[in-house]
Amino acid sequence: MNRGIEVAIAMWAMTGLSLALAALRLYTRVRIVKFVGVEDHLFVWTGVFLLLFTISIQIAVHNGLGRSFWTLSLDDSSNAIFWTYVANTFAIVGNALAKLSMGFFLLRVVQLRGQKITLWFLIVVTSGTSGALVIMLWNQTTPVKASWDPLRTPGEWNIQIQPMSVGLGGWSSACDFFFAIFPWMFIWSLRMPRREKIMLASGMSLGVMYVSYPRWPEAKIELTTTVPVHAVSSELWCCRN
Repeated sequence: MNRGIEVAIAMWAMTGLSLALAALRLYTRVRIVKFVGVEDHLFVWTGVFLLLFTISIQIAVHNGLGRSFWTLSLDDSSNAIFWTYVANTFAIVGNALAKLSMGFFLLRVVQLRGQKITLWFLIVVTSGTSGALVIMLWNQTTPVKASWDPLRTPGEWNIQIQPMSVGLGGWSSACDFFFAIFPWMFIWSLRMPRREKIMLASGMSLGVMYVSYPRWPEAKIELTTTVPVHAVSSELWCCRN
């Protein structure tokens, strides 16, 4: 099977499952809890960006993502690379929104000043590094088009984003570990049955199940004649988020 098709199938399956769970959460917040906070709005936007990411991957696959460069026309290869850039933009922003959603939720329930400072630090750094990576992604070359259409658009490479993308991957993994461990610190002090404490903290710690390194290899798009093929394994990594 075309590896691009494998990516598309995996992404639509994961997106469908994720959106279904997001809808259930939103229904619970609106109809049962009857409270919608900032974290819920961010969570909804995370789902929107996930859907946009998957649509972009589908378009990239249609244009040749996953097939050999030598079987594609220049238009198709250029479009495939361009749409992986678009997809990665949605993925980077969506990943950041997911972290911010968890951060703002925890800010609403923690009481200690030191804990609040730590959460704000994570929020600011995640927002800043994600925004910087998106800007770097689209400004790697002069002119910009040279990064996805190098054979017809001569240009110069200005930025090497690999260190930044790997760094963001490590930071993202660290945040996942933090959000998996942090709930146990304050939930254990609550006045509630021990069993309920364990269930609540465990549920909030499920994010650690998909922690991996590096988390953003998909952002490391290099100028080679095999990008449409090699980008596939990167997008498969991304579908795990």
